[in-house]
Amino acid sequence: MKSAEEIIEILKRSFNTPSTKDEKLKVVVLCIIISTTFWFFSALNKSDYVTQINYPIKVVYNDSLYVALSEIPDKLPLEVTGGGWDLMTRSFGFSMSPLVIELDNPVRDNYRLANNLRQDIAPRLDPVSINYILKDSLIFNLDERTTIDVEVVFDSTQIKLAPNRKVTSPILVEPNRLSITGPKSMLDTIKQPIIISAGDSEFSKNVDQKFSIKNFGTDLISTNIEEITVKFEVTELVRREVELPINPINFKNTNNSFEPNRVVVSYDILVNETRSVDSLNLVLSADYANLKKSDNTIPIRIAKKPSFIENLELSAIKVNLKDND
Repeated sequence: MKSAEEIIEILKRSFNTPSTKDEKLKVVVLCIIISTTFWFFSALNKSDYVTQINYPIKVVYNDSLYVALSEIPDKLPLEVTGGGWDLMTRSFGFSMSPLVIELDNPVRDNYRLANNLRQDIAPRLDPVSINYILKDSLIFNLDERTTIDVEVVFDSTQIKLAPNRKVTSPILVEPNRLSITGPKSMLDTIKQPIIISAGDSEFSKNVDQKFSIKNFGTDLISTNIEEITVKFEVTELVRREVELPINPINFKNTNNSFEPNRVVVSYDILVNETRSVDSLNLVLSADYANLKKSDNTIPIRIAKKPSFIENLELSAIKVNLKDND
């Protein structure tokens, strides 16, 4: 095998030999590459380089009992001195087995002083020596992993119905309980029960629909189910009218009367309601004791109203007292 000096001499003769410009350019480039390579390998043989490297760290804990709230440190920055070859291999992560740090109770034992790790790392780097550790400590932000069982309810106050509709059954939620797993500190802030809302949905008929469990804003929290089923009945209301008399109360003077003595009553009733008007048991009254002398009127009072009618309205809300004398 030819020596470096012989190779360079051959290149010199090739350069001086008549040739095309392209051939001369190739020779120049080749010379630059070879000289750079010689310089690089010569530089690596020096033994007093100072540089920074990251030593790999492996933190071990029981992840079924604990969960990391932030990224676990996986390296420790160092300033080191050593030979070029040794530093190059360390810079690329070769010849450095990770330093294993075992955490039995990472909630309580949640840090390591960097200087206390020096004696464990130094032998692993030999012959490279540590000048400084460029970080004061390693912090492990972990929390206890726990599971809570909470009730799930559907927010009936936010249900939007189509016009002339009414919820006519209990609201059924399946399942109505939820297991949530995550860091204890986060689960302690979760409000209970978990309330599921229909959002902007509008319902005009019976509901049997799935709704997603809300996102808790972090991947650290998980649930045993992703959705619930909500069921309830929605029934149409129809508008009806009936004319009813007004019953006088406490009218001792038989000469007194009032008008009107009958009013039209409008109300909503379920479309499947079969009871007739006669069974309404709806009673209106005008009590003389409530007479307003300023305008000689008496308010009309609803004395009896069945529970199955809604949105009741009267064509008049008061009567005018008349003196027949």
